[in-house]
Amino acid sequence: MIEFAVFLYGLSAGLVLMIAQRAQREARPIPAVVNAMGWGLISMSSMLAILLFAVALAMAVGVGGPLVQSLAGM
Repeated sequence: MIEFAVFLYGLSAGLVLMIAQRAQREARPIPAVVNAMGWGLISMSSMLAILLFAVALAMAVGVGGPLVQSLAGM
């Protein structure tokens, strides 16, 4: 399941970058939908990074529990 999510994320990011690059090359504004999709991908990426940092910090400090262990893959 995670492989499918990563594939969709990569496909979406590639699509946004391709459309933005083409719009810049043709000196046109980036469509609003593509801009919103890009901001959504940035928000999702940063929130996932914060979540994973919190799990790593909890593991380093020694906090246990079912949530930390399931997120850590133990």
